[in-house]
Amino acid sequence: MPQPTNQPNIPPRRRRARADSGMKARTMFCVAVFIIAGFGLLIYQLYALQLRDAELYRTEAVTQQMKDITLPALRGSIYSVNGKLLAKSNTVWNIVADPSSIAKSGATEAQLRTAAQGLADLLGDGTTADALYEILTAKNASGTPYQYRMLAKGVEKPVADAIVSYADTYRMEPEKNGTTGKRILYLSTEQASTRSYPYGEFLASVLGFCNSDGEGAYGLEKYYNETLAGTPGRSVAETDVNGNALASGQSDLHEAIDGNDLYLTIDENVQAIVEQYLTEAMNTFTVHGRGSAIVMNVKTGAILAMASIEQFDPNDPYKITDAKMTAILDKEEIDAEDIDWLEGRLGEKAVKDIIADGKISRDKTVDEDGNEVASEYTQLQGMMREAQWKNKNITELYMPGSVFKLITASAGLDSGIMSTSQTFYCGGSLTVNEGSELWEHTYRCANGEVHYEQDMAGALNHSCNLWFIQAAETLKPQIFYDYIQAFGFTQPTGIDLPNETRWTSVYNAEQMAEVDTNLYTAAFGQNESITPMQMATAVAAIANGGYLVTPYVVDSVTDKDGNIVTQTETNIRRQVISEEVSRQLLSMMENNVHGEGNYHSCANAYVAGYRIGGKSGTAERTDRHLRGDGDYYKMMSFAAVLPIDDPEIEVFVLLDDPRWFKDYASQVVAPVVGNIISEIAPYLGIEQDAAYNPTGTVKVQTCLEYTWTNAQVTLNRLGLKHKLIGPSSGTIVYQYPVGGSVVPAGSTVYLYTATDQNAMTTVPDVTGKTGTFAEQMLRAANLNVQFSGDSSGKVVAQDVQSGTTAAYGTIVTLTMDTGAEAPAEEAPAVEENIDPANEEG
Repeated sequence: MPQPTNQPNIPPRRRRARADSGMKARTMFCVAVFIIAGFGLLIYQLYALQLRDAELYRTEAVTQQMKDITLPALRGSIYSVNGKLLAKSNTVWNIVADPSSIAKSGATEAQLRTAAQGLADLLGDGTTADALYEILTAKNASGTPYQYRMLAKGVEKPVADAIVSYADTYRMEPEKNGTTGKRILYLSTEQASTRSYPYGEFLASVLGFCNSDGEGAYGLEKYYNETLAGTPGRSVAETDVNGNALASGQSDLHEAIDGNDLYLTIDENVQAIVEQYLTEAMNTFTVHGRGSAIVMNVKTGAILAMASIEQFDPNDPYKITDAKMTAILDKEEIDAEDIDWLEGRLGEKAVKDIIADGKISRDKTVDEDGNEVASEYTQLQGMMREAQWKNKNITELYMPGSVFKLITASAGLDSGIMSTSQTFYCGGSLTVNEGSELWEHTYRCANGEVHYEQDMAGALNHSCNLWFIQAAETLKPQIFYDYIQAFGFTQPTGIDLPNETRWTSVYNAEQMAEVDTNLYTAAFGQNESITPMQMATAVAAIANGGYLVTPYVVDSVTDKDGNIVTQTETNIRRQVISEEVSRQLLSMMENNVHGEGNYHSCANAYVAGYRIGGKSGTAERTDRHLRGDGDYYKMMSFAAVLPIDDPEIEVFVLLDDPRWFKDYASQVVAPVVGNIISEIAPYLGIEQDAAYNPTGTVKVQTCLEYTWTNAQVTLNRLGLKHKLIGPSSGTIVYQYPVGGSVVPAGSTVYLYTATDQNAMTTVPDVTGKTGTFAEQMLRAANLNVQFSGDSSGKVVAQDVQSGTTAAYGTIVTLTMDTGAEAPAEEAPAVEENIDPANEEG
């Protein structure tokens, strides 16, 4: 019997209808909720797109629809004072890939590798197809393909055009039914520039070089980087889906502003002469350290030449150009001689820190903190590169030695404490603080020479250490130091080149007062370190009337139209000594080189016809251990100015640690300075003094077995010119005219180092020519000239028949018709040629 319930008695059909109605309600509710949620999400998305993130999406749209290209500015050029192009920029092209678009193309790995091989063939620079494939498919750390990757840098336009054309025609499928397959390679080009230096190593330490990004890394390129670089431009244009600019689209172009040009004070012909003689000296005297040279206008501070050896090629700055350096790097074991040489070039401490056991390891190491350290090979290689990049005239210190005695003498005279007649006694040695265990020291003059009682001029000429010790003691530390500061030895010179060291090592007044030996050694230029540029600038002040000027290398900056943007003016920093003291010192400096008396310590710098003043300096490196031969490392320098009655130029040369049997600057460096003067003085038009210019005839001295450098010195003194036939290394084995010959003053002697056979030339016909023109023709043919009669007339006869052959240096006597009116003739123009390797003297 069924149990009773409280539910009403509803028929089954009605119950099903009610259930269906409830289900529909629930469905409608779910649909309504879904629609409301969808609309809400849509509204949110619209809000996000149009309001919240509108700027972001606008930016992304612009990025995808606009092509934004940076237009590089052309870097300015660098010219010599004569307009010779020394550094220039060439327009090249970079090839840029878009890996993100390449990935979207759907290309297979096989298709991309084939494309990469085609690109490698077109580039032809050794880049492998595998390397190019990696660039085409490059992804970031999250696996997203890059939008911009550099495929190739600095290619010429024909190669760039060929690559772009290849990328445009290389498709996923061949042409079919009038359409081409989908594009695979998404490449574009960017205009760029490369820096080149037409003369290679020439003037490299001054010019410097640019890094791979085109920015100045060393030298003038670095110091004047903003001036040379210019301002990049910008091009923005609408593009299609493939990144091609739309002809009817919007575009905005801002042209690049090219960099300005530099015109230097450097005279390329003077620079070539300086580099030639400096390089020759480095080889002749086996210089283990550096070689530096400066030629400057003493009145303005303009630098006419500046060289630093060893050189490098700024077109390939990372290549080590010194053959001995590369040979040492290739050795398994480094011997004592190599270490000695490296210490001279790179520094004692630096070499010891790397080469401890005579070997150069090529393996990386780990320091005590667990950091990876480059191998000894890599470290040494880096030091060698740095050494050849440095302009040692301004970046490295040296001990000036006796050249610094000019400063001591200047202080004595200008302060009024001394006069030129001041005498001190030199007995060969001087012991100071005798009996004191701490400070007692004995000083000597070179080779223990005794100079007895002498005045200031005699002390400078004999370079007497003991005289200058007593002079400094008379001056007292404070006054002496005041002049050291005034001459600029405690601060940079301010030259417009980068990396001029701000550190010098000079004793201040307190140090000189506290320790007598500091005062005494400073008096003759020992144990104090300055830069060659500081010393040259100080000597220029002595020469120009006492004014310390700021040296400079850039004469003017011009725009691309040749308009002068800036012009360098002479900057007189201060007057250091009076003009009267300047004249007194110049007189003494001239006495060192030439004049009355039998002894002139700097006679090796003399060139007949010119009034030259000079001072040599040899400093012993007491801050270093002794050399392998038991002697001190030595720094030798020489400063010369001319003409002495109104100085115009200074020639300063430093040789750091030459190894020769004569080891004083007066015997090693003075000849180099004299040889430079013998060529640049006539070129610069420096007038000869009639009283010093030999006339008539001269007896040729034998130069056999002389080095080329010292043979020239011998002939310079006689007023004879010289030319080298053969390499500058070795000694003279033959000369013509021969020793003992009597020749006209000013004749050229030809010196041979590799053969004892005369070089021959064809004698030109000069009859009917003016004397001046005939002489030019004969000298151009390597012949000497002698006139019979007034040279201002016309040539009526020549004693060596034209068309015949004669030895270089043969004297051709010209008979002149002084009664004939000589027609004006122009000499043929001779183009100056920069050739730093030229062997002619």
